[in-house]
Amino acid sequence: MHLSRRRLFAVAAASLAVPLLDRAAGLVGTAARGAAAAVRPATDGTSATRCAMCGVADHAMLDPRCPAARRVL
Repeated sequence: MHLSRRRLFAVAAASLAVPLLDRAAGLVGTAARGAAAAVRPATDGTSATRCAMCGVADHAMLDPRCPAARRVL
């Protein structure tokens, strides 16, 4: 590969663009994390106060009253 002035300037310009692209990628990542937090629905209770099978708040997951609990036929 013959090193010409044109190739040298191209490599120099590309090496200067790398930190700018890294900074831009960091900003995009930060914006994406912020957008994901804004889009995510708010929590409504905890696993101790809601049934994980059906989502109702009046019983826990292992309660036999749960309509989504498996039944023996």
